Amino acid sequence: MSQDADPELAGGRIEARMYLGIALFLLLAGAIYLFFAYEEAGTVLLIVGAAMGLLLGGYLEVQSRRRHDPSERDAEDAVEQHYQPEASIWPFGVGMGAVLFLNGLALGLWAVLPGAAVTAGSVWGYARQSKRRD
Repeated sequence: MSQDADPELAGGRIEARMYLGIALFLLLAGAIYLFFAYEEAGTVLLIVGAAMGLLLGGYLEVQSRRRHDPSERDAEDAVEQHYQPEASIWPFGVGMGAVLFLNGLALGLWAVLPGAAVTAGSVWGYARQSKRRD
């Protein structure tokens, strides 16, 4: 039985193949676009998109292989798992503060300052909650 047929071993291989396929498609589309349109901006956009797909697909492929290596599995069991809080509102606050801050760069100082304050406060709250482990 191949590794892809076993759902437990297939892990990230399907996702890796999907992103590698997207990268191949964007690369071919970029070559065709350059040949027919002679426009640099669109070609660069398609090539950069292909590079991002290749980067993500390659990462997922490497991770799926490492996950099923028996020597790596034993090493992972020996390492203590990192603590992650179960549920928290702080990441939402970080996101909202970042949106407000980045919109403030276009809108003006009246949105930058509250955005920076919300982001900083949320990062502080999230770090404090993670440290308390409650």
